[in-house]
This record gives sequence, C-alpha cells and structure tokens, in this order.
Amino acid sequence: MADAAVSLHGGNPARQLVAEDAPEGVLLAPSWKRMSAYILDVIFIMGVLTLFTSGTFIVWLYSLQGLKEEPQWVIFHWLILFLIHWLYFKYTGLWMARSLGQRWFGIALVHEDATPLGPQHWGARAWSKTRYAVPVIGQLWWGFRDYLRIRDEQHHRSIIDEKNGTVAAVAWSLPPSTRAMIR
Repeated sequence: MADAAVSLHGGNPARQLVAEDAPEGVLLAPSWKRMSAYILDVIFIMGVLTLFTSGTFIVWLYSLQGLKEEPQWVIFHWLILFLIHWLYFKYTGLWMARSLGQRWFGIALVHEDATPLGPQHWGARAWSKTRYAVPVIGQLWWGFRDYLRIRDEQHHRSIIDEKNGTVAAVAWSLPPSTRAMIR
C-alpha cells in the first residue's frame, strides 16, 4: 500500500482559508444573514420613527414637493435619520455587542481573533454604517457592493469590517469567554 489511488486531504478548504484570522471552530456569518439583519434593523428604526411621528417623518423624507418648496426641512429630516442610524448602531453595539437584527440572526461582531469589541470601536463602526442610509446610493451602491464582497470574499468581510478590523461570526461558535460578553 505504498501508493494509494485515493488521497485524503485534511479539513475543510473554506476553513483553511480563514484559519489565519479566526480561532479554530469560529464560523463566519453568511452574507444573506448579515443583509437580513440589516434590513430588520432598518425596519425597526423606520417603524419607531413612524410610530413617534405618526408617519410625518417618512412623508418629509421622501417629499419631492417639500424638497422643491422647503428644502431645509427635508435636509433636516435626513440629518435626523443619519443621527438616529448612528445612535442606534452605536448604542445597541455598546449594550449588546451587536444590533437587534444581528441578535435575531445569531450574529456577533468581534475582532479578527474572536475577542469582543471594546466601547471605543462602536462609534466608528456606527458612523461607517450610516452610509447605507443615504438615499438610493446607500442601498444600491454601497450596500449591494458590500453584500457581494461578503458573499464572494474568502474572509466574508465588508469594507466596514476591513476598516474596523472586525468579522461577523456565528455567535454560538465563539469561544465561551467571548460569548459571555455578548447579549
């Protein structure tokens, strides 16, 4: 049996590609879960704004007539929306180490070595995420481009992940010390 006709290779090739970045056993979140989590977050944000303003906030955001007659009010509403996006992603990150949508889908944001993010990281990450709220360009250009990048890249990281040194992992696959820090 010197030369066997069948040779076996060790391990999963996908796991070997990311082995340098993540500890053994940590699974990276798939792109469809990350996109779905963000959609849930936006539905939550817009739902709260709709409830608190009886729908007038949304009307002002997308009012072409208002843009023509009173552009300062439409711009003001968009600035408020960006601020609320930033506050939502920063403070849900500080409180739970992920957003509500990410919690729903079992995603955790951690450093490349699977350690939890510190308080200083959430503001910059939230600021980067506000670009998705830019009308049309945010979703169709940046959002879709990041989705394709997460789906196709071997490390499943968006531009925001690259910039902040983070990965989106499946929460239950993280080491126990990291899972204890995530709500």
